[in-house]
Amino acid sequence: MFFPKLTAPTQNRVTVSRFLGYDRRNGGELGCFEKMENLTSDGFPALTVRKKRALLTTLNHPNGLTSKDCLIWVDGSTLYINGESTELVLQDNEKQLIGMGAYLLIWPDKLYINTCDLSDWGSLENRVETSGSTVMWLCRSDGTMWQDYVTGTEAPEEAGLWLDTSVTPYVLKQADDNGWVAVDDVCVMISATGIGTGFSAGDGVTISGCDDDEMNGSFVLLSTDTDYLVVQGMVEGVITQTTPICVKRSVPEMDFVVECGNRLWGCKYGIVDGRAVNEIYASKLGDFKNWNCFAGLSTDSYVASRGSDGPFTGAAACLGSVLFFKENCMERVYPDAAGAHQIVTMACSGVQKGSHRSLAVVDGTLFYHGMGGICAFDGSLPVTVSQPLGDVRYGNAVAGCFEGKYYAALQSEDGNRHLFVYDTRRKLWHREDELQVKYFTQCDGQLYALAADGRLWAMQGDGQEKEAAVSWMAETGELGLNTPENHYLERLQLCLRPEEGADVCAGISYDEGATWQTQGQMVGRQGRVRECLLHIRPRRCSHFRLRLQGTGGCTLYSVSSVYEKGSDGP
Repeated sequence: MFFPKLTAPTQNRVTVSRFLGYDRRNGGELGCFEKMENLTSDGFPALTVRKKRALLTTLNHPNGLTSKDCLIWVDGSTLYINGESTELVLQDNEKQLIGMGAYLLIWPDKLYINTCDLSDWGSLENRVETSGSTVMWLCRSDGTMWQDYVTGTEAPEEAGLWLDTSVTPYVLKQADDNGWVAVDDVCVMISATGIGTGFSAGDGVTISGCDDDEMNGSFVLLSTDTDYLVVQGMVEGVITQTTPICVKRSVPEMDFVVECGNRLWGCKYGIVDGRAVNEIYASKLGDFKNWNCFAGLSTDSYVASRGSDGPFTGAAACLGSVLFFKENCMERVYPDAAGAHQIVTMACSGVQKGSHRSLAVVDGTLFYHGMGGICAFDGSLPVTVSQPLGDVRYGNAVAGCFEGKYYAALQSEDGNRHLFVYDTRRKLWHREDELQVKYFTQCDGQLYALAADGRLWAMQGDGQEKEAAVSWMAETGELGLNTPENHYLERLQLCLRPEEGADVCAGISYDEGATWQTQGQMVGRQGRVRECLLHIRPRRCSHFRLRLQGTGGCTLYSVSSVYEKGSDGP
């Protein structure tokens, strides 16, 4: 009897040892996962579970988070610096916290505090209204009075000083060998009880209520004391009035504020005091209180109207310039030491409305959430880097950065939250979990996240109260669609190392994830790298999905698929 000679089926092995993170696109590369939870690129090219987070504290009403030499947060109407409450009383709403030197500026409250001296705090604005009598007369800029002078339209024959009222504005002149010469350093002192309280020399103020209309308007204070102010101007003789005078130092209403070049920069789009506004502002150099000093100096404040349409959606300082975003463009400000600042409007993908907290600089590149996804701006034009996130539309983004990674907490169209991490050096995306972050900040080599429920997390686990063992999951897309005809899966081989006590479970789906069949489980032992061999004899199928899930730390080194070529016929 003769038996037919049988040929062993041809086998083909496909091994993946470089895991390329999260990718929802059809036909993604091998090593990518369509669904993911709590995984990271820290162990690249292997796939690892993220570190446990540590809970620092829980806030009742999380309204802001930032850092300088220590962590700073806002709980309700109270500002905390390094865990210590301050005397500032804030409005109970979300804050923009901007650092400038040792000072912290708080918007929209327009307050400041010295983080090195918590007793040094106050309002950026100041307003004083006089009561009783107010006296105005001519003086020098340092406040000393001029000697007696003659007032009139004709030059006096015998007088050292003459106030010429034949011209407008009046001119104080002094006699010398060449006749009457105009005198420099002629100012007006306004004296009233408490009128100088809260003001300093160099402040830009608005004065109103003066009987002499020439003294109403905007001025720069040349000298101050508790009971007087000195401004550039001219009055005739000594003027006394009893009607109140109002002196005000104001700060413009602004949507977003950033610091760059020892100035604060801000923007506003909308209606302010009945006037349509589409403007960019800058404070006086080194002086965050003054936004209305226009004395023709390089240190002056700055304001410019813009022609681009639509509201501002975000602002950031990057690469030595200030960027103000709208949804369809970018207003790029080039600060100049001489005060000749320039603004260039760039038509590009701007920040999506509601994603103003998505701006973060990672290794010199600015990342933000735009209309088309996450964009990267390196100084030329923004480019989209979030293609692996698929066609899901996200919004209300909040972002932070840490060690070359961009953390983006996004809200999908269905209202669910997702915390994605983009490794900018390896250009890989990973998804962590549903943490609803409101604010990110860095401090002392650690990334902190303040969640909407008030919990303040140290994202790298720097703290005492760490979370429980992390549950994780990785699910591939459809595998086998690109395999040759008549090839089918014979077995899978996984090389991984779970931590001691951690468990891992592997499953396969043949119906696009509708049902799952568990194919193997394992529990980690200390210090051992174990291979989990799954001998699967599946029904013949054109494609399948692989899901790995577990609880506790684990590192996945490789996945090998062994395919067998079926018979083509007798």
